[in-house]
Order: sequence, then C-alpha cells, then structure tokens
Amino acid sequence: MVDAINNNRDAVYTGIGAGVGAVAGAGYGAWLSKPLLKDDAPSDAFVRRFYDNDVKTAAETAGENAKKAFEAFKDSDVDALKAELDANPEKYGIKIEAGADKAAKINEYTDKLDANALRTKMGKDVVETAKANATTGQKSGKELTKLKNAFAKLDEKADENAIKEFVKKHGEILGEKTDGTSTIKTLDALKAKVEDVTKPLTEAKTKITDHFDVSKNTLKELASDATDAQKSVFEAVKKAARDTKLWAGAKWAAIGLAVLGACSYIGSKLTAPKAPAENNQENA
Repeated sequence: MVDAINNNRDAVYTGIGAGVGAVAGAGYGAWLSKPLLKDDAPSDAFVRRFYDNDVKTAAETAGENAKKAFEAFKDSDVDALKAELDANPEKYGIKIEAGADKAAKINEYTDKLDANALRTKMGKDVVETAKANATTGQKSGKELTKLKNAFAKLDEKADENAIKEFVKKHGEILGEKTDGTSTIKTLDALKAKVEDVTKPLTEAKTKITDHFDVSKNTLKELASDATDAQKSVFEAVKKAARDTKLWAGAKWAAIGLAVLGACSYIGSKLTAPKAPAENNQENA
C-alpha cells in the first residue's frame, strides 16, 4: 500500500510539473512574441497601450502647462483671484449654464475661502480641468479595439437589419443614435464610420512601425539626427512595448499560479492517506 501511495503521489506531482511547465513555456513564448506581434504586425495590445499612453501623456502635458500658467497668480489676493475666475470660469471647472447667475456661481466657488485656500483650490482645479479637456471625446484603446474587432467579424453580406443591430450595440462609441434612427444603412457607410472612429489606432500603429521592426520583433535604432518629436515617439513606443510585455508576463504568471493551485488541490486529494477498511466499518 505504501508503494502504491508513493507511486500515486509521484504521478500527480509529475502532472503538476507538466502542467506548470506547459503554462510557463506558453508564457515564455507569449512574452517573446505574442504580446507585441500578430500576423507580422503590431498586436492589438501593443497598439492599444501605445495609444492609451499617448492620451495619458497629452493629459499630463496639458496639466503641467496649466500649472505653470497659474503660477502667475501665486501672490494674488482674493479680489484678483475672483477676477480671474470671472474672466475664465471654465478653466477651473465652473460651468455657467445659459441664463445662470455667473456671480453667484463664482461666489459659491470662493465661499469663505481666504487667499491661500482659494489659490490652492484653483491651482488644483485648473490642472484637473486642463487634463480632462485634453481627453474630451477620446475613447479608450480597449473600446476602439473592441469596435474594430467587432466590425471585422461582421458578415460581408450583412443586410440593413444586421447593420442596424450593430449600430444599436456600438452606437455610443460610434457617436450614433442607438434607437434605430441612425443614418447608417449600408455596409460601406458603416465601414467608413468605423474607420474614422478607429483612426487613432491606425495612426498609432503607423507610429509604432516607424520605430519597431516587426520582422525582428525589436526596436529599430534611433537615427543620430532624429528630431525631438521622433525621439519622443521612439520613447513612447519603447514604453508601450515594455508595458505590453509586463502585462503579458503578469497574465501568464497568474495563469501559472492558478494551474499550480488546481494541481496541488487535486494532488492533495489523490495522495491523502486512506483510512483502513476496519476503521471505515467502525465509523459506518
């Protein structure tokens, strides 16, 4: 019986090793190629991260610029700060609706704040508002990729009803009405709309291939006479590649742990000592 149990345990542990090894091997392959390439082109994940990082950078840049501009008011008193709010309320996130009492809105914003507190509040809000404005109307890379892939799966002979259902389902990201009254009726019209909406991904892919050699799965060397703009894009591509690889590594590590946990659980069940038959009869 002892030998049988040991053999059973060895078989299970061998299975665990094989399972984890398979996952690790797959993870290693994904780390090297799958995250960055798909069909000899930058993968969706790679493009998506480049685009999302680009949007984030634009927001951060807008915030930094707004912060620097606000430094002109570092010594201003309450009256001067209120005058700035009166001149540019939208810069600080104050929405003045048509017919609204502008003075009342500003007083509500500045209520009971001294100059120091008001400057702090305005300094924070001008940055957050600038960042939000910089990304207004921007869709996430995940949303754009989902739309692009969904359209790719649409039948080439899709009729008007199928197109109508597609627009209803993806209308929000398309910027179209979802109640069935959209003017998009033909496949060509839908294709043109999808291409227009997902244009940022197309542009992102072009920027990536300018600096990433898909045939070698590696970054190209930056030219010695590269402009600041080219250097900026190069660094963005490098960051997106690194982020994508880290994401893939984390994903496969999680899968490996899940497999290890499942195999360990099964192993513990199969290798647990069984009670002697007479004990089972006594407990029956």
